[in-house]
Amino acid sequence: MMQKNRMLWYVAVAVVALSALVAAPATAATKKRNDIWVGQVVGHHHHFDYRGSACPTSAEMCIKVLANYRVVPLTRRAAIGLRRAAGGQAKLVGYRTGAPNSRHNGILHVRRVEKA
Repeated sequence: MMQKNRMLWYVAVAVVALSALVAAPATAATKKRNDIWVGQVVGHHHHFDYRGSACPTSAEMCIKVLANYRVVPLTRRAAIGLRRAAGGQAKLVGYRTGAPNSRHNGILHVRRVEKA
């Protein structure tokens, strides 16, 4: 009985160690890295949306799907750039996070906007 409990303890420690190894790359991937997103800036209620490729221009492989991201400007200059680019193509520099609702595929936190 004592050996069985010891064996279960070793298995439990191994499972915890393996799950920590698997989770480490996933948390490293959530690092906020600025990328470039090229698409259309559209006014939507009291904010702006990005409509374009679901992947940044730096992505090596991307499934061509139309994405609708809510845009959150991080700087005053980005907010001004969004107003100027509204209704047209723009290059947005920022990072993407998850979607809080079903109307958007995610949120683009934007530091810079350049009208294309």
